[in-house]
Amino acid sequence: MTLTGCAPGVPAALPPPPSTAPPVVPAAMRPTGCIQVPSACGYPDSTNTGWRPTGITLTTDGITLTDEGELILDQPGAMVDGKDIEGCVSVKADNVVIIRSRIRCPSFFPVRVYEGFRGVVLQSVEIDGLNSPTGNAAVGFDGYAIRNSDIHHVQDGPHLGGDVLIENSYVHDLVGCDICHNDTIQSNGARNAVLRHNTFSNQAGGKNAVVRIATEQAPVFDFTVEDNLLAGGNYALQVRSQGHGFPQNVRAVRNRIVPDWRFGPFDVTGGTIFAEGNYSDDTLAPIEVPR
Repeated sequence: MTLTGCAPGVPAALPPPPSTAPPVVPAAMRPTGCIQVPSACGYPDSTNTGWRPTGITLTTDGITLTDEGELILDQPGAMVDGKDIEGCVSVKADNVVIIRSRIRCPSFFPVRVYEGFRGVVLQSVEIDGLNSPTGNAAVGFDGYAIRNSDIHHVQDGPHLGGDVLIENSYVHDLVGCDICHNDTIQSNGARNAVLRHNTFSNQAGGKNAVVRIATEQAPVFDFTVEDNLLAGGNYALQVRSQGHGFPQNVRAVRNRIVPDWRFGPFDVTGGTIFAEGNYSDDTLAPIEVPR
């Protein structure tokens, strides 16, 4: 089944995203310990992401799921606004927009953008994986943007392929298990990916990296990690050559890193990345990539 048309009260145009170039704040003016209350430092958390801060009242009107509990969006340009979706979402069209809504899905992909489709936007959305231990990744794989969204209780956060932007969003409270290998953000082959001004936390029992960039499935080209608050994990940022060469043009710039990693802030294996202005959340001291 397909959701058709727009919900009553759908905005005439998608609200513009926040500025993608936050100003540089001198170190002496920055607060410390931002992971305690990220929003007090201007970072995303549950108080300023997802549908709740928009003031909208969610409804299930117009939502029809398949027998498998799936909402299929296959009309180009479809907009879903203000909806409470108690199922998984499959996107099979270009330029689909989901805004000011909640998605609750315990299956592998709460949101899956199928191969070949582009221009998908998730804005002011909450994605709840319902504590499923089945290995669910919040969003996959290509051609989407996530803005101002709250993603939680999934085993992995978004998986990034090509042409992906995640900004001003909060990914947290991953589901750990004995065989889990949790990554808040994971890419095993990507191009043109940007993570900007997010809060990413990985405190799960099976934690691996906060941001993992590797090449098991395909090469990586042009991956930017900028102005994020990164907490937990074996490593805050892991960049590895694993099958398709070392990731190319990876930039880690002005990230605030909480010193609660298991092994270290960076794991860069098999090559080099550009890293500048990364610093500790507790002391504001610079954090360099080991040579």
